[in-house]
Amino acid sequence: MSQTTVFRERKEVRSFHKLRRASSGRVLNLINLTDAVTAAGAAGDKLKHTVKPLFYNATLNYTILTKHNLRDNERDLFARPLHVATKIFIPFDPQRLEVGGRSFFIEESQFKDHMRELLHLDLATGDKEVLHDIKVLEALSRSPTLDPFIVTECLRADGLRVEPAFFAESYGLVTKSSADVFDVFKPLIQKALGKVASPEEMSRFVDQVWNVTAATADNLFLEALQIPRSEWANVIFAWKALIYYDLISRGTGDRLKKVLTVLQGTTPKIRASSADLAHIGELKRELARNLYKLHDGSTVYIRGALKRLVAAIINESGTAGASEISESLRDMAQNISSVGMNVVLFDQVTGYFLYLYPKPTNNLVDPEDLECELANLCEIVELRDGDVH
Repeated sequence: MSQTTVFRERKEVRSFHKLRRASSGRVLNLINLTDAVTAAGAAGDKLKHTVKPLFYNATLNYTILTKHNLRDNERDLFARPLHVATKIFIPFDPQRLEVGGRSFFIEESQFKDHMRELLHLDLATGDKEVLHDIKVLEALSRSPTLDPFIVTECLRADGLRVEPAFFAESYGLVTKSSADVFDVFKPLIQKALGKVASPEEMSRFVDQVWNVTAATADNLFLEALQIPRSEWANVIFAWKALIYYDLISRGTGDRLKKVLTVLQGTTPKIRASSADLAHIGELKRELARNLYKLHDGSTVYIRGALKRLVAAIINESGTAGASEISESLRDMAQNISSVGMNVVLFDQVTGYFLYLYPKPTNNLVDPEDLECELANLCEIVELRDGDVH
């Protein structure tokens, strides 16, 4: 058995134990989601008892998926260069994560071997349920982040439907996100279609674009843009995702200011040596620079990309520039994974920092603890998924 499937270090086990109740852009906790669906069925809830789990395989439905920033010692597992990979953690006991489990990456070279050895899922059999589960995992690996809205839309693009009630705890958020994104999306599609149509026809056109999947064979809007059919699902998904990341990123400038204020105003206990204080000062400056770069790189790209697309659709001449729209959409599709992970990484790092240090603290923080935490956060930010362009 390969090194990626053995019992993990205590540090990693503890980290997964802390994630038991977590679902976020970085974490998809299928244990909680599947338990909620099962409980609803057992209770006889008529609205939820027919909801299907994400996978046919029972073990997969009790796993935790994470978007993982790869370290140097992990890169040999992959056939191509990656900054972020999607890890599957299979606990020995879903109710006791502290006892450990096995894990591997969807994108790694031996992925199918791990699926066969650990889950008895073999693609060679041609079993429809096995093929479905593999397809879902591969779609999740392409999903920029693991937010319920992004996961739902990514799977939809691949022709895989997730019932909204599966994300019961996040249903309101998913519904609101969908409505907010659609409110931005709809008028631009209407403008870009550039034709006189009845309200019913226009509504049908917009819905057709919104619901594009890998199986879509014809679409007036995308055909006019001369985008290859093989890219249709990707560009529409990327458009939705970028609008979503723009909406959830608003206000992050204020959070960055708060982090920098706390960072500057937090000093360790006086017993720290001058050398320790100097190193802590260097780490503070490094973290501040990297957070600035991470934040500005993502938000500038998001707003610039959306602005370019809007400008191409709503141009002064009144005629949509098909080549400009097509170029903007394809650029979004190329960069959406990096954008999504950088948005989530900024939220993860700043959220954790403010959890540790909610306000400036003078002469109370242990110098070794502060140095360790700052070094850890600097390393995480350095592992971001590259710069978008």
